[in-house]
Amino acid sequence: MPQFLVKPGNQILVAGNPLMVEMEIGANATAAKMLPGRLVIFDTTDGTVKEAGAKADNVVGILDVAPNKLESDAYAVGDECEIIAGECIAKLTLLASENVTRGDPLVAAADGKVAKQAVGAMGAQGTVIGHAWESSNVTVDAEILVHYHKTAEPAAAS
Repeated sequence: MPQFLVKPGNQILVAGNPLMVEMEIGANATAAKMLPGRLVIFDTTDGTVKEAGAKADNVVGILDVAPNKLESDAYAVGDECEIIAGECIAKLTLLASENVTRGDPLVAAADGKVAKQAVGAMGAQGTVIGHAWESSNVTVDAEILVHYHKTAEPAAAS
């Protein structure tokens, strides 16, 4: 038996029993970016989602793998999908050239990927979506283990 978590093949959820929500890929989603393991935000119609952008404050959850698809298969606009919306350990896509260490806070990056939270003014960094559970420093996108547990971003001082 392994002494640590193993990244599963063709699966995003690694450990936990999170809240799961059925939704639909929204009209404003970029189909090629709607890949399992990416963060999603609400689209313009109730019950629909699209890929999260950099420093998003309105992350809904993580796009999961459909039972009849592979992890590398993108969803099309209008497809039904399942969103991991609750706390768990998940395999997420870290933006290329991000240098993260175990325990670093992570925020949404472009195309629903994750990045290390940058130092900056409150209210301008994005919501922390979780913490890295492994280190990575590679020049390409990487799948890393993340303790997914959204928190609220503090508001900027007025």
